[in-house]
Amino acid sequence: MGKVGLGLAVGCAVVSCTLAAILVRRRLKSRSKWNRALAVLREFQEECSTPVGRLRQVVDAMAVEMHAGLASEGGSKLKMLLTFVDKLPAG
Repeated sequence: MGKVGLGLAVGCAVVSCTLAAILVRRRLKSRSKWNRALAVLREFQEECSTPVGRLRQVVDAMAVEMHAGLASEGGSKLKMLLTFVDKLPAG
């Protein structure tokens, strides 16, 4: 009975260690995939980012074009309609 119990305990320990190793391996694989995906996203973000100075230039150019479009007919490449709001919606 002692040898059988010991053999059973050793067998269960081997199976438990094998299952634990498989689970750890899967977790490391998924973490590795996740880290690769994050690296790709960071690279994409860096390549697609626009510097703040350039964004300010775009904003300033848009403001100039809008003012020119509202100031006169055909004064801008940006088409603007001069409209007024008579009253605000109630509801």
